[in-house]
Amino acid sequence: MGQLEKEKEEIEQRKKKIKFWIKNPYNLAIVGILIFAFIIRLYYFFLTKNQPLWWDEAEYMSTAKHWAFDIPYILNMHRPPLFQFLGFLFFSAGFKELFIKFILVLLPSLFLIFAVYLLGKEMFNKKVGLIAALLTSVSWTFLFWSERFQPDFLSLSFQILSILFIWKYWKQGKSSFIILAGTFAGISFLFKVSALLIPLIFIIFIFLKDRFSALKNKNYYYFAFAFLIILIPYFIWSFLTFGTPFSFKSGYLEAVAVPRPFGWYNLNFYYLLTENVLFVLFILGLFLSLKFLFYFDILIKNKNKCFNANLFSVLVLIIVSAFYIFYIKGTEDRWVFLWLPFIFFLIANALLFIYKFFQKYSRQIAILIVVGLLVFGLYSQLNHADNIIKTKKNTYMPVKQAGLWIKQNSNSNAIVLSRSYPQTVYYSEREVYDFKKFNESEFSKFVEKTKPTFLIISVFEPHPDWINGWVNKNQEKLVPVNAYFSDPSKKQALLIIYKFTY
Repeated sequence: MGQLEKEKEEIEQRKKKIKFWIKNPYNLAIVGILIFAFIIRLYYFFLTKNQPLWWDEAEYMSTAKHWAFDIPYILNMHRPPLFQFLGFLFFSAGFKELFIKFILVLLPSLFLIFAVYLLGKEMFNKKVGLIAALLTSVSWTFLFWSERFQPDFLSLSFQILSILFIWKYWKQGKSSFIILAGTFAGISFLFKVSALLIPLIFIIFIFLKDRFSALKNKNYYYFAFAFLIILIPYFIWSFLTFGTPFSFKSGYLEAVAVPRPFGWYNLNFYYLLTENVLFVLFILGLFLSLKFLFYFDILIKNKNKCFNANLFSVLVLIIVSAFYIFYIKGTEDRWVFLWLPFIFFLIANALLFIYKFFQKYSRQIAILIVVGLLVFGLYSQLNHADNIIKTKKNTYMPVKQAGLWIKQNSNSNAIVLSRSYPQTVYYSEREVYDFKKFNESEFSKFVEKTKPTFLIISVFEPHPDWINGWVNKNQEKLVPVNAYFSDPSKKQALLIIYKFTY
């Protein structure tokens, strides 16, 4: 009887906790945002369920198929392997592409929203966290990439968790928090190399916060130790696979080896990712955040003043921008994903500032203005996302169709020549060679040596100038067996499959 009473008491305690949690409007708000975000993503998930994979997507998933089904594929040494490894596990377990995308992309994009809320709440307050989470849920670039096979959401989620726990450490001083921060930073790298910016941001902020006394703080060494422990399996795999534990470096070294001007175009993404009213609010939030500059001399003397969420947010924007402007010298929208939570925090601060300003005159008017600005910004993001997702969903469709056709009309030992290397491997599940680096003579010798089955010529990747001439000169060796066109009259071929005759 005593045990039964104890169990009843525990049940009652749980009920009280649930009721207390439900009564908290912030908890209900974040749940509502997550449900709203899930519905939007689910709509586009089914809308795009048959869309072809792009080059990078196919690189990840061809690697997963290579490991799962022993399909010939040359691994890209620049990409950390955790996303591909997870794909391999799901393929090996018999799951299909759509389910894998749901688990590895859509769900992490939802978790990111919650992680942004937690970080905003920790660094600023619950209102900032909620507004930032809402903006994360409708960001056009987040929505677009949540329907494509990329490791960005998994990587960014772990980056945000790393920042969350190091911020908790700075506030509470618990060693366990900084160990978690190091662990999550390491995991984020295993999905995407650019996650190395997280330790760099921490180092610079810690120097501003603690200066050289940070070297005496053993907890920072715990972070480094946890970070490196997570990376050790990658270093071993990289050495065994590519002959170097740091195979990821070559991609970045190649990128900077090409002489080109600084990538000032990066700065345009501040507008491209926010647009219209959200951009104006971001500028206002940025201006408000820069108040720390007025006491920068105090920062040198008082490290407590340097413990500033606005300073950290601006630092993230500056360091990420500098990396792509001066080092990579180029930018794509998903490369600067780390910006967005902090841009959204600054926008949230701007909205709260506007609310406080107009609240002095009328609370109702203040609410209407803030809600109006927010709704307009949300609609702009959703409209942009809708347009770009629908416009891009059938791009590269002939490449997908050609790969599937070859899979259905060839033996497993068929050899394919194609410039769309990873996509052709993924869909055809055949041995594929890219002829980008051949000259005409080398290509002829390669054909004679390997005896390929199919040659794909298309408009979807840059082809060597000589390839059309080679096809014309070797018509006795080639038979066009299928083609895909841009027009119903079939006058403009987008892709042609040739079969070799021997």
